[in-house]
Amino acid sequence: MNGLNLAIIDVETTGTSAAYDRIIEIGVLRVEGGDLVETYSTLVDPERSISYHIQSLTGITNGDLTGAPTFGNIKEELLRILDGCVFVAHNARFDYGFVRHEFERVGIDFSSRCLCSARLSRKLFPEHRRHSLDSIIQRFGIRCVNRHRALDDAQVIWDFLQAAPNHVDASRLSLAINELLKTSTLPPHIDPSLVKSLPESAGVYVFYGHDRDPLYVGKSINIRNRVLSHFSSESRSGKEMSLCQQVEHIEAISTAGELGALLLESHLIKELYPLYNRRSLNSKKLVVVRRVVAENGYMSAVIEPLNGPSPSNLTDIIGIFRTQKKAKDFLWENAKEHGLCPAILGLEKRNGSCGYVQLDICQGACAGREAPAAYNKRFIKAFAGQGIRSWPFPGPILVEEKNGSDAEGEAFVIDRWCLVCSFKFDETGAERLLPAKYVFDYDSYKILARFLVGSPHQSRLRQISQAELEQLLNRFASV
Repeated sequence: MNGLNLAIIDVETTGTSAAYDRIIEIGVLRVEGGDLVETYSTLVDPERSISYHIQSLTGITNGDLTGAPTFGNIKEELLRILDGCVFVAHNARFDYGFVRHEFERVGIDFSSRCLCSARLSRKLFPEHRRHSLDSIIQRFGIRCVNRHRALDDAQVIWDFLQAAPNHVDASRLSLAINELLKTSTLPPHIDPSLVKSLPESAGVYVFYGHDRDPLYVGKSINIRNRVLSHFSSESRSGKEMSLCQQVEHIEAISTAGELGALLLESHLIKELYPLYNRRSLNSKKLVVVRRVVAENGYMSAVIEPLNGPSPSNLTDIIGIFRTQKKAKDFLWENAKEHGLCPAILGLEKRNGSCGYVQLDICQGACAGREAPAAYNKRFIKAFAGQGIRSWPFPGPILVEEKNGSDAEGEAFVIDRWCLVCSFKFDETGAERLLPAKYVFDYDSYKILARFLVGSPHQSRLRQISQAELEQLLNRFASV
């Protein structure tokens, strides 16, 4: 197949919407140099029940999915198998959309060139009206034991790709594949040589419009592939089409690894304020619910803007929300469920008993009929496990990402979810990478929590002493 590495994929799902439904089974055949080198198949727990219709179609039951791995459990293995391959599927828009959305749910930006075997069949055999998988099975006499099971359907696609050269000449097949893979149409103002010069490594890219107005900041483990995916007709949404029409320049910044790309993307979004990253900028308006103790000894809560709290204040945060309304709804729900007092929580302004006393929900703390100790015990239970995760290390840590050699890479010093400092290093020395104020940033917290907690990346980190921390702070304070 034109010397391409292929990942032939089929997924079974809970429904037809990639944004809402989930994968329940995935099968992959990896082909290198025309040879099948690896097969992979697993059921996937969709973390919801599946309908009777899907059970009847696939033969997969809710019981079969009990104990199956979630997509998060298989993400690393799946990325390994897909690495460096063209994504091949029948009606590829469907399968690619589901795989891409599943990766997005676990914080991974996945992109790949796509080859649709249904479109290939139409190009090669236009005399036939139908090009469904069932039609191809019948037309080429392909054997499929378990139709609508992922690995069996993927095998049908591979059998079709092997059979096609026996029915059309090699030049026609090669031309059809090349035409289908050329699905990226660059914006009119973008020089193709610029895209070719983009690195195939981890990092961040910035789309600029007229007068170098920043339009979009993105990150990827492969910058060039991710940029090309924006211009792919297989994956464009209305928003993406609008973005692509405005792009006039692209800049790329390589990083040593995924963590550097994630943190740099977050920093540039805040710094450049790009038009198409508005959702990511919502953190500027976040509010926190903070635990306080009133003068009378009762635990209460205040709602205030999230303004870079210091690491020592993080344990008092019991919730972070996009709006004050959502924060108040959160307090009302917990008050009702755990018998807390709306007046003490600042949700009601009144003298005497609160409205929940009359409903036998509040036990009278607002009127002094419940002692602070008893009330506070219930308050602590209500909000246990809410808010910011506990820092999982005894002190600050240093995370390193290497550029393929031990002598070159990037390092990040982190303490209680705060980026203390970061720097690039090589044989000649080190220089500062990202600005850091040693205060809590919610976007960075979400990145670090996903990256550090329960992840295999921990082999790249080490704990550092307070003395080492002070040395690093002093070293990069003036840089």
